[in-house]
Amino acid sequence: MAGEGRKIVKFFREVKAEMKKVTWPNKDTLVTYTEIVLIVMALFTIFIFLIDSAFSYILKLILKTF
Repeated sequence: MAGEGRKIVKFFREVKAEMKKVTWPNKDTLVTYTEIVLIVMALFTIFIFLIDSAFSYILKLILKTF
């Protein structure tokens, strides 16, 4: 059991060392990336809505004829 405890401590030490190597974005970069993500999400939402509306309209036309 003592070996397991050492492995856990070693794991967290390694995680801490790796986290120090990470280059974190500054505030301006983070805001820019967030804006890009929100714009892309909005565009995809509109695109999916339009495709869904078109398929719904086509399906209603098909079912109306039968």
